[in-house]
Amino acid sequence: MSTIKELEIRLRQEKKQRKELEKAIEEKDLHIKFLNERLDNWAEKNAQLREEKLKVTVDDVIALQKAKVEYAYSQDQSLVEQLEKQEKVELNGNLSGENSKT
Repeated sequence: MSTIKELEIRLRQEKKQRKELEKAIEEKDLHIKFLNERLDNWAEKNAQLREEKLKVTVDDVIALQKAKVEYAYSQDQSLVEQLEKQEKVELNGNLSGENSKT
């Protein structure tokens, strides 16, 4: 049979273990709440997007297509301008480099 002292030690260990388990459960509950909130937010955003897609008119689609084309064109123009600037810098670098060799 266990002595009172051994039982008290075991009781303290069990209480400590219970506190640790309760803390872990609390953390898991908090994480579950966080994930549920994220899921709810996603569902709301998804529902809004779906509703917007259903309400799109032909005029909206045409406007979006024009905007895509204009954006692509502006990106192409930006790329062309960057390449032209790079070529100028390289040409100026080559010319100055050739002048220093002679």
